[in-house]
Amino acid sequence: MLHIVECRHCYHAGRFKANDVAKVVGWDKPLETIRFRCKRCGRKDTEVKTQFIDRDHTFKGYFWVLQNARSY
Repeated sequence: MLHIVECRHCYHAGRFKANDVAKVVGWDKPLETIRFRCKRCGRKDTEVKTQFIDRDHTFKGYFWVLQNARSY
């Protein structure tokens, strides 16, 4: 599953693997309580959508990958 986070101010969007987000904020934290910050403008006014990844088709696009969860 992917989390697509879009800034409501500058419309910058990022895609995050749900598994990587859960490693950082915790597995029991509800999605609506997580506050993302826009990398471009720095605001916290974001909209989060979820998208399931179809394993039968290749994903066309990009997403951010957590490099080291232990540093958080």
